[in-house]
Amino acid sequence: MLERTAEEPQPDQPEPGRRKNDPEATKRNIIDVATEEFAAQGYSGARVDEIAAKTRTSKRMIYYYFGGKEQLYLAVLEEAYRSIRELEESLDTENCSATDAIRRLIEATFDHDERNPNFIRLVSIENIHRARHLKHSAQLREINASVIATLRRILERGRAEGVFRRDVDPIDLHLAISSFCFFRVANQYTFGALFNRDLAEPAVRNRNKQQIADMVLAYLTGGEGASVTAASEVTWPAAEIIEQPHVLSGLIGAPIKHSASPAMHEAAAAAVGLRGHYQLIEVAGADHARLRGLLDGVRQMGFAGVNVTYPYKETVVELLDELAPEAQAMGAVNTVVVRDDRLIGHNTDTTGFARAVAPLVEASGRGPVALVGAGGVGKAIAFALVSLGLSELRIVDADRAKAETLAALLRDHPGVSVADHVEAALRGAVGLVNGTPVGMLPNRDSPVPEGLLHGGLWVADAIYSPLWTPLLTAAKARGARVMTGRELAIHQAADGFKLFTGREASVEAIAAAFDGVMAKRYGAT
Repeated sequence: MLERTAEEPQPDQPEPGRRKNDPEATKRNIIDVATEEFAAQGYSGARVDEIAAKTRTSKRMIYYYFGGKEQLYLAVLEEAYRSIRELEESLDTENCSATDAIRRLIEATFDHDERNPNFIRLVSIENIHRARHLKHSAQLREINASVIATLRRILERGRAEGVFRRDVDPIDLHLAISSFCFFRVANQYTFGALFNRDLAEPAVRNRNKQQIADMVLAYLTGGEGASVTAASEVTWPAAEIIEQPHVLSGLIGAPIKHSASPAMHEAAAAAVGLRGHYQLIEVAGADHARLRGLLDGVRQMGFAGVNVTYPYKETVVELLDELAPEAQAMGAVNTVVVRDDRLIGHNTDTTGFARAVAPLVEASGRGPVALVGAGGVGKAIAFALVSLGLSELRIVDADRAKAETLAALLRDHPGVSVADHVEAALRGAVGLVNGTPVGMLPNRDSPVPEGLLHGGLWVADAIYSPLWTPLLTAAKARGARVMTGRELAIHQAADGFKLFTGREASVEAIAAAFDGVMAKRYGAT
């Protein structure tokens, strides 16, 4: 049972001569603002004081009218469902044929869902919570009973008219209609990225609107293409039965068209008897809302998880439900795993780079290393390097504040400092790592002047597209030992695959796939 979570203050009394309070208008204002807040931040992230600040009232009054955060959230859900149910009841579905009534109901649902993305977000959020809050509301069950009653009457009339040839459960029919209309809005960003189709484009929208109505009516009327064969009557040839389990994963970032990740992850899956598909989701300039939409799609579309690369490794952190300790410590994520409808952030750049660079660090006596870049991948590299026991780590970034923030995260490790410029960072250093995207195709610059490179250095680059960046080419010409981005790519992929599937990855299979991509790419240039 839900109870009030605060004392019950009385509404403020108006001063003489002032307009009297309008409790219903105040409650309406609170619900409108709370709808936006819960849809944007989710139940856990929404704050009552933030809602109060955006309304014409106070936190005290919100507690008076609704009793607490959960009661306010339920009121928002009830209003959201009431809106679509009232829309359905306003339709004239009685003074027309049964087929017209079904079409009107479908088109109204389609239009409502498209016009009300907050409704889609709220329902998705409550499903993440497994309807924990909704179960407390008898009113919500009463509100939603109307659509089933409407569909039942239309179906009975259609059968009486002789046009509906099927005995269809109205709840099943409601599920079919809602699924199509809801999916278009909930997954518009991921669907668009995966299949390069803008669902908001007018021609696509209008085609989809007619399509769902035509499909439902074809099923109800037994029209062409609507098979009546029961599933139990179908005999499948043994050779067509696929027993092999599958895993769906992907990569979010930009630019990523040169990524070797699809080949590596799909090879890792094949090596352990899985059917793997790894989807590149290239989205440039995405804001928080679009990233949240992409991640919601990942959660709902059956992904085991996704990798995240430049420029979203830090931005994505606050959009996740949980962070693994290493990702929490550095504030950067390159791997998002879906577990029980929760998005959990990890960073396999750290573990992958530590394994890759360890031989160079040990061979150089764990001497001072200069790190260029304090962004998402730079953070992971920094944590990897200090875990190997360096005597010094000198961080330099074009944005000094970012370098200082990273140094502060590593304050428990002695010898970490911020350098004013690359030359200062390299003075007396035995190693150099590029943790920036400078040099990644199509860019052909180097983050370090060639004159600062020499044979006493080892030089590593996190980039593998191209494998030989301008920095590594210059370093090799100067006699330095070099490490391309190959090893980091292979080891972080292996660690990510294990997180996605729970199975150990074949490093050999991943390496062979990576080398195959590189051979094909550079053999053609």
